[in-house]
Amino acid sequence: MDFGTILLGAISILSVLIGVPAVVMFSIYKIVKLVTEKGKLKDQKELLALEIEKQKAQIRLLEEENKKYDRIINNS
Repeated sequence: MDFGTILLGAISILSVLIGVPAVVMFSIYKIVKLVTEKGKLKDQKELLALEIEKQKAQIRLLEEENKKYDRIINNS
């Protein structure tokens, strides 16, 4: 065996022992990050839906108040 073959074997073994776990860990990291972001977006969607309901309730309240003032104005 010459030095080039030994060096090539060592590089191959190191790339398998370091490269493959690195790719797997990076993939797991990205998946966890995406799942977390999905959860955050779901929570944000629910919060916005509640905010819309709140705004609708305020609009209904203002409409009723407007009707009340219209009756007061029409009766006087």
